[in-house]
Amino acid sequence: MVIDEPTPSGWKSWIERAGSGLVGIAELANPILVKETRQALKSRQFIVTFLVVLIACWIASFAVVAIVGPDVYFVAAGAQMLLVYAVILAFPLMIIVPYTAFRSLAAEQEDNTYDLLSITTLTTGQIVAGKLASAIVQMLVFLSAVSPCIAFTFLLRGVDALTVAVLIGYLVLTSLGLSIIALLAGTVAKVRYSQVMVSVLLVLLLAGVFFMSIPMMQEFISDSYSFLRDGRFWVGNLAFLTFYLTTFALLHAAASAQIAFNSQNRSTPLRRIMLLQQACFLGWMTVPVITDGLRIVNDVLFVAAMMSGIYWYIMGTLLTSEWPHLSRRVQRSLPQSQIGRTFFTWLNPGPGTGFMFCVANLSMLVAAGLIVMLSTSSPAARLLNSEQIFFFYTIGWSYLVLYLGLGKLLISLMRRFVFVSLTAGFLLHVILLLIGCGGPQILSYLTSSIQFGNQYTLLHITNPIWTLMKLIDTGPATIEAWTVLLVIGSAAVIVMLLNIRAVAVEIQYQRSNLPARVAEDEALLHPEPEPGPSNPWEAEI
Repeated sequence: MVIDEPTPSGWKSWIERAGSGLVGIAELANPILVKETRQALKSRQFIVTFLVVLIACWIASFAVVAIVGPDVYFVAAGAQMLLVYAVILAFPLMIIVPYTAFRSLAAEQEDNTYDLLSITTLTTGQIVAGKLASAIVQMLVFLSAVSPCIAFTFLLRGVDALTVAVLIGYLVLTSLGLSIIALLAGTVAKVRYSQVMVSVLLVLLLAGVFFMSIPMMQEFISDSYSFLRDGRFWVGNLAFLTFYLTTFALLHAAASAQIAFNSQNRSTPLRRIMLLQQACFLGWMTVPVITDGLRIVNDVLFVAAMMSGIYWYIMGTLLTSEWPHLSRRVQRSLPQSQIGRTFFTWLNPGPGTGFMFCVANLSMLVAAGLIVMLSTSSPAARLLNSEQIFFFYTIGWSYLVLYLGLGKLLISLMRRFVFVSLTAGFLLHVILLLIGCGGPQILSYLTSSIQFGNQYTLLHITNPIWTLMKLIDTGPATIEAWTVLLVIGSAAVIVMLLNIRAVAVEIQYQRSNLPARVAEDEALLHPEPEPGPSNPWEAEI
């Protein structure tokens, strides 16, 4: 006799399904998250910080109420109390949590335990994500501790829920951004002496951000009524969020690339994010023109050119400092089709493709900016005229191509004799720019008086900062713009031609096939599923 098992009731069945779902989520959780969270929550530093935050909130609650006195029933003191709680919460979120994330990754380098992580099935992205998720868990613990105190500010009047939500959102985003910066710093510091220097610089950065945030929080809380009801405020926040997310993805990819094996493709994901970030930036730069009209188009073009030039110079110094040789593993991931090789070759790793990647993006920006300037010409008054914009775009492009190309040639020459790392290549670019800016200035002081040394002449033609600033301030005539464009533009074209040989070598890399032994191992590790029925009539009964 078979006894049927009782069918569970509705709520019991729902609890069982929820429990099985939570078990599945726990199994999918990053093991780095479990390890780091367990270590962080049991550490003395976390316990002391947590107790200090609780005691500070308790003292602040009594202190503010005592200072206000009997008027607490009539005076709206919620804004002052919210500021105090926000400062208390900002301290662990902006200093403790990011520095803990930095130490968690730097300790892997100190204790030589990262080698054990690298041989597991976890990817470098999962390792960085696990460290970041541990920082998020600590952040949530601090938020849960201070949130009852923040709720107390509603009883004191003077604040609303939207102000509190936006303020906490700012604190969380700032903490996440500082945490990913700290993780990137932890991947850079690979030896003990560099870890000390990076640690000191990171602490100064975190402390500076914390102290700078206090007056910003005070201004936001005091003027939150006008801020939250202004449409420009929300548009600006949306633009900032776009920039924040793309930069966050770029920093995460950079941290993952730093701890990856040298044989992996560490450059292509970064270049894709750079393209995405540039597209988002150009899209948001059209918003002021749409809202304020064509009268500010030249000013928008100037801001876009200045920010894009700084961005691509920094990215270019890093891309042109990459190692020129591609491993077999990287060659197996290269584009294979003719269309892929035509459009995606500049995404391949290498200093030559990195140089042309930056030049192509800069050329596209210059062409688009000049087309917009010519097609939207208007007699309305502007701060900058079309002639200044034209020379700013063309001379700026020439300077960037010239200095990036010279830096790449210098790095390639030095690599024939010594090993030049990515950091060393970046420093060589910076030194080259400093020589171009400071050399003519020193020479002018030696050959003339100080009064005439402070005047701009063609001797300072190698100084891009002073030349472009002088162009914007006083116009093209004061710097002899056509002469500067002819000299710098010709030098940029010559330098670009000198780099063509190295670029041609890198673009000739062909996609290599997977070795037979590796293909057999992959087939054993990931066997193909057995073919099933293609229609209901083929199903076995």
